[in-house]
Amino acid sequence: MDAKEAETIAKGFIKQRHPRVERIFFRTMHREGDAWVLHGEVEFKQVYFFAAVRSFKLQVSTNTGEVTSYEEANLQNAKKQGQEKSS
Repeated sequence: MDAKEAETIAKGFIKQRHPRVERIFFRTMHREGDAWVLHGEVEFKQVYFFAAVRSFKLQVSTNTGEVTSYEEANLQNAKKQGQEKSS
């Protein structure tokens, strides 16, 4: 499995979780052992014109092609956590 296939699987998984997705942005993608690790942001509609943006970390197994791990956080919280770590 290459990076493009991992990205396609990740997009499909996120679209199933958030049917009203508007944008998926991958920040980083790297291979870690037998898995591809993808970090990024997903933007989706919640109610009417309100959109939510969240950061995510997703792992795709190179052996099975399945998502083995998925973590999601509100983008504001993720940015605050990043600022606290760098302080």
